[in-house]
Amino acid sequence: MKRKVICMLLSTAMMLSLLAGCGSSTSTTAVSEPAAEPAGAASETAAAGTTAETEKASTESADITGELNIIHYLTETAKLAALDGMVEGFKEEYPNITVNVEAMAMDNYSDVIKLRFSTDEAPDVIFGQPKSYTDLIDNGLIKDLSGEDFVSRLSESSTNCVTYNGGIYGVALDQMANVVFYNKDIFEEQGLSVPTTYSEFIETCEALKAAGITPCAAGYQDDIAYGANWYTIYYGSKWNQAQNNAQELMDGASLADYPGYSEALDQWREIMVNYQNSDCKTIDTARAEQMFANGETGMIIIGTWGLGAIMDYNPDGNYGGFTYPSEENADECYVPVSIDDSWMISEGSPNEEAALAFLEYATRAEVNSVWCGIASQLSALEGVECDTLPQAAQDIANEIATKKTTAWSSVSNFTGQYSTVYTNSLRDFAMDDEMTKEEFITEMDEGFAAAGK
Repeated sequence: MKRKVICMLLSTAMMLSLLAGCGSSTSTTAVSEPAAEPAGAASETAAAGTTAETEKASTESADITGELNIIHYLTETAKLAALDGMVEGFKEEYPNITVNVEAMAMDNYSDVIKLRFSTDEAPDVIFGQPKSYTDLIDNGLIKDLSGEDFVSRLSESSTNCVTYNGGIYGVALDQMANVVFYNKDIFEEQGLSVPTTYSEFIETCEALKAAGITPCAAGYQDDIAYGANWYTIYYGSKWNQAQNNAQELMDGASLADYPGYSEALDQWREIMVNYQNSDCKTIDTARAEQMFANGETGMIIIGTWGLGAIMDYNPDGNYGGFTYPSEENADECYVPVSIDDSWMISEGSPNEEAALAFLEYATRAEVNSVWCGIASQLSALEGVECDTLPQAAQDIANEIATKKTTAWSSVSNFTGQYSTVYTNSLRDFAMDDEMTKEEFITEMDEGFAAAGK
């Protein structure tokens, strides 16, 4: 029966969300007010509890044997190094578990996962965003982790992002924000301040351009690149105008009914045409990150997941970060914050005990702190402190703590064929300067109508 179900699912394979949105939200809203103190402040009580749990787990580690198969689509050098280190630490504590780690390309990852389920070869631990795999959850193929003690280590906002129909289906290790990174040395040399409104942002771009400096790096040859720009521009204040629009659009509403899309498309086109590198359509994200790291541009619009690669290209770079200022009122500029996907367990895995032990280990405060330090990411867990974050990451932590944030995917995500239509339309808009926002809206509406049949 499972094979029949998955074969049906394969016909409408999902495109993975570039951002699995989550942030400083509550259970009733996807928008948060500024936090009382900077994110990442550790709690002595939480630390003490984690230590006790660690000691208990260590005494039981020798009793767990078997094999553990993990699959992921990570590509960032820093994230891969963080994963390697975490796996090695786990193997030291659990010497009787053989760990196999498999990396897959993102563009066919979802199809591969479903194929594995259909042939009874599902991995034990799967990297991904539960709300992009609701079809697998609905068919009983992803384990509900609600009863596991370690899920209490997640922050409330992270928990919201991996909760579906009352169940908790994944564990996130870090959270990310979609922001603008900037070269502090270039800004200082040009006498520039961090812009706080859209007009100021354009003025900053013009000043850099007048000085012979490309304002923003971009590379649209992969899905991540145009996603990073669009999700930064749209999923803050513009998305907040109509938080439930994804579900409403899948239910038959027209994109024309949501002015936030048109406003964001206008801004993206203005930046893309006037203030990004001329070869942005022929290079990829990695090259754009490298350009920014090397000081070839003043800024890059991207998720914080890109900071590890940027730091890897130039560890001595002097970078900062700020909220993308989409509005003319600085107080109304929101930070889109999300988990950077999560780790799920296959329901009925023959290695379930080992898989649960892996997630328990990964969510320990001391292990997660090392992960975040290597990956240059903010923790998705409650009360985890990381003293080795680069300055740009610290800047963003302060932005999250002091500004309003949105958590769009904790409300609703495009799924299945709808996600594919959305992704393809964004790609078309990024690659064709002549495509108008009206044509984008028409393409989306027609694609969604077809997906709903």
